[in-house]
Amino acid sequence: MADSFTVVTPENIEPAVHPGAAAPPAPTAKAAAQPERLSTKTKLAFATGGSVDIFGHWLFNNMVDPVYNVFLGLTPTQVSMTRASSLVADACSGLFFGWLSDNTRSRWGRRRPYILVGSILAGLALPLLFAARPGWSNGDIFLYVLIASLAFAPLIACVNTPYQSLGAELTPDYNERTTVQSYKAFVQKTAGAILGSGVWFATRPMFNDPATGKPDVAFGAVCAAAICGALMIVAGIVNFSFVQERYYEKARKQTKVGFRRMFADAFSTKPYLVVLGTALVYAVPTGLVNTLGFYALTYHVYGGDMTAASGIHALGGFSYMLFGFAGVYCVGRISRVIGKHKTLMVMLGVGLFAFGSSWWLYTPSYPWLSLLCQGLNGFSATGLWVILPAMTADVIDFDELRSGKRREGAFTSTFSWTVKVGMMLSMLFGGPLLQLTGFDAKLPVQSDGAVFGIRLLFAGIPVTALVIALLLIQFYTLDTKRMSQIRGELEARRGIV
Repeated sequence: MADSFTVVTPENIEPAVHPGAAAPPAPTAKAAAQPERLSTKTKLAFATGGSVDIFGHWLFNNMVDPVYNVFLGLTPTQVSMTRASSLVADACSGLFFGWLSDNTRSRWGRRRPYILVGSILAGLALPLLFAARPGWSNGDIFLYVLIASLAFAPLIACVNTPYQSLGAELTPDYNERTTVQSYKAFVQKTAGAILGSGVWFATRPMFNDPATGKPDVAFGAVCAAAICGALMIVAGIVNFSFVQERYYEKARKQTKVGFRRMFADAFSTKPYLVVLGTALVYAVPTGLVNTLGFYALTYHVYGGDMTAASGIHALGGFSYMLFGFAGVYCVGRISRVIGKHKTLMVMLGVGLFAFGSSWWLYTPSYPWLSLLCQGLNGFSATGLWVILPAMTADVIDFDELRSGKRREGAFTSTFSWTVKVGMMLSMLFGGPLLQLTGFDAKLPVQSDGAVFGIRLLFAGIPVTALVIALLLIQFYTLDTKRMSQIRGELEARRGIV
């Protein structure tokens, strides 16, 4: 078969040569090491699409607890089931659109048509995620949010997976790949700050029920989602209009492959398995932060006062953003000196400290200290989500060397799928674990035992996961030197793209 191959390690790869054909010329040091810089316009245009990922995935996850648990009365388990179900649908849809975009041939390329259509549809649908009303029964509310989130999942996957694939093919340069992801991270941190203000915005007096004068958090969330949805549409149009697909001319000539074969090949790539494993174990604390962080802040730091907690939560979003900006700058600098995988170890170490310190920094005596914890998490997470996609782009070159194909969709969609599986597990078990602590949403003040349990879960599980991630990354082999060799061999074989 044209796309069959033997699984190999980075050390023993040989360029593919057709029988009877002359061996390709040996790569030169100049070809392997020649740097490339994309235009600032291209990097900025690509980066705008990062806001679609943030708004499309995280607005719902950030606001589902205050809207559907605290305001509309669903149980933590019902909310967790909704989160987990939508993540499964999103992850599976992402695999489909990864395969579909890899096999698409159109006048606009493989990725850009899906980015345009997906961003428009997802932006229009985003407010519908919060359209349930207080007068509905518990069963109706649960059924509505479950169906709405499941229907939304393929819309956001339609844009996000092709978008991530587009980023993986923008440049062959080892360091410029990190720069591309850094530009995206700056946009995403700004979008994250907007998300952090979502609960604060939704609880403003202008959204109060005119009949009762009480806050209508669901209606406020609809309005917040409408604003974010409009920004998603604009970002998708910019991405479609100003970013080109570098490898499309090569990719459109390659044979199409089946769904199962494509992803079996991706999961057989050894360096990629290390990247996936690291992303998986980090996704667990990320999910738990969103599931349990709200409760730790509201019920431990502020004693159940959600309105007061929403203010510091909004400020936490800005702290996360500002420290995240610092993380983007630092990760780019450090990566050029010590390489990507060692930089990833530094970011994991910062995250380990940040999650562990939540035990002391989330305190009723000094609520503002929680901003430092959230900021350190922003520093670590930003650096990690800059480095991991850049490492995935390196793995895609490794795969091209052994298979002769450009399959960004296969790798970026399986990466996204793995992250979402980790998030799904944390969210699926987050609600039941919250209930096991003795938490009761009907009580304005929680028991000491419930608060202690929330704090223990919030700090302990992420710390354990990050220790595992630090151990896994030791097995990654595609360092700066090896990637320079791979680039030289690819360019000697098929020319500079």
